[in-house]
Amino acid sequence: MNQLPLHSPIRVHPFSGLVIDVDTWATAHDYHRNHQQLHLLSLHGTGVAQGLEVVSTDPPSESVVVEAGLAIDTLGNTIIVPERQYVTLGDSAGLTYLVLDYVESIPPSDANQRDTRARVKEDFRLRAVQTTPEPHSIELARVELKKGATAIVGAANPWLPQANELDLRQRRHLHLTAPRAISVGLVIHGGEASISPSHLSGFQFLLRELEYCGLRAEVTKSTDASVPDAELLYVTADSGAAVPSAMVKRLGERVAEGAWLFVDPCGSDTGMVESFRSLIKAKGGGATEDLLLGSRFVFGTPPPGAFPTRQMIWGDRIILSPRDYGCAWAGRRGEHVFQRDLVRAALEFGVNAAFCVGQSGTGDVPQSRRASRNSTKDEDSVTEEEAEPAAVLESEAEVESKEEAEATAET
Repeated sequence: MNQLPLHSPIRVHPFSGLVIDVDTWATAHDYHRNHQQLHLLSLHGTGVAQGLEVVSTDPPSESVVVEAGLAIDTLGNTIIVPERQYVTLGDSAGLTYLVLDYVESIPPSDANQRDTRARVKEDFRLRAVQTTPEPHSIELARVELKKGATAIVGAANPWLPQANELDLRQRRHLHLTAPRAISVGLVIHGGEASISPSHLSGFQFLLRELEYCGLRAEVTKSTDASVPDAELLYVTADSGAAVPSAMVKRLGERVAEGAWLFVDPCGSDTGMVESFRSLIKAKGGGATEDLLLGSRFVFGTPPPGAFPTRQMIWGDRIILSPRDYGCAWAGRRGEHVFQRDLVRAALEFGVNAAFCVGQSGTGDVPQSRRASRNSTKDEDSVTEEEAEPAAVLESEAEVESKEEAEATAET
């Protein structure tokens, strides 16, 4: 998070006979530095301003190339890399981060042996580390180094980089206005292998879309029974997987503490969604739906997703989606590709969910939308008042079975 230097500024007040000592000189210059840092952090945020691209060497090796560029760290320091740099990431297996730091030093004496103690060089440092970078460091790339491998290459799929491929997904860029940070918990029940790669790619596309819309998602991933402490919990799994009641209870407790829950399984079944029916109790689903349909982009009804005939279910700060928006965000599911308007609408719907963070879901809905909802009912949605446990959603297999039975009876 940006560390804004918030305090009442003090500047030098000149008058005849003023003695310019060390303290006065420092106060005069610190005033301007602090204002510059405050401007950068409050209006633009932190990250890469320009350049600093990270690419593999030619031919690929254990080193990478960092191009010249400019960045701002979380203290508002300007970091300039004046020319191309080569950085060796090492040969130790494991997740390795390439980070950029702001550093200062006293420049060495020049050729005329002049005293340089009154000068400070504002410099940079590039390094490879295998521990989580310090808060003030700027991550330029990361690589999952494979034991014994010597070549680092660009990722064939930038959104799903493999071992020894450059992972640039966590690079942060400056904004025209500072982004609002939100914490997102990515909960994958059953592990990543249980869902389509397109689904996780779609989640990465959503994170990129959030950046464009002024939200910086700080993601914590969980593939076990733990529940991240996050403002928005995106929970996914194979659509037919039943989520243990203990995990559902923990997620419900996080919602009670103020988090938003977005359940979006991968696939056409409804078993996972049904696991969360127990959380749909108190009233408030209608207000949640109204808020999400207009929190940033305006919708009349929820967009189709990968499976448009599935009914959405709404609770107080709870979104149960059997429509597989993850694959819709990626633009494809297996060999099936989606039209651009469907992908665009799905991504905007995901952005709306993130913009709901911090709002109650019951008291923040404009009166006009409440009135509109009372007069126009969305047939594709089920609110918690209507979501009785007996109203179980039908899977594709059940629908096909019924259609076959009806056709046989007609024959």
